[in-house]
Amino acid sequence: MNVSKKNSMTNETDTPYNHEFLGSEQNVYSFSTTDKIRYNVKFVPSTYVFDAYPELDIEVFEMIISVAANPTGGRIPSDSRVGPTIALIFNAFIQHEKQAIIFVCDSSDGRQKARSRKFTTWFQNRQTGTDMGEIDRLIIDGDRFIYLSLIPYRKHPQFKTVVDVFINLGEEDK
Repeated sequence: MNVSKKNSMTNETDTPYNHEFLGSEQNVYSFSTTDKIRYNVKFVPSTYVFDAYPELDIEVFEMIISVAANPTGGRIPSDSRVGPTIALIFNAFIQHEKQAIIFVCDSSDGRQKARSRKFTTWFQNRQTGTDMGEIDRLIIDGDRFIYLSLIPYRKHPQFKTVVDVFINLGEEDK
């Protein structure tokens, strides 16, 4: 019964927006919503995260989702098509088992916990199945809370070690 209900709900509001690859060394993708909000999704090479562990043989990219244009000037309206579009872009970018994505939730306005929940929802609703895992971390830095996620391929030859290293990053300095 749930399957048919879900299928009947699949309509234009679940359809990703068209996007374009703009290129550059930051691997920029871009799309606009029906409200003329323009988003950029970047995959910035971030191999420095695992520099101390060259044996892991992993390509790390920080995924940055930003609003490039907001002609309304106000708060961005909720849009059910943004999540599927970001998932589609994610899937277009990530190509092999030795790649991983790090997503750091912006904390400039105190809404990082909400961003973390939204990103996790987008990740869990991706169409590609269970090839990738999501490992979440909360780092407390004084009075700041930093939410971040690592998304590696489960088939990475050293998946468990990659996860262990990510969980313990920064702990060696304490």
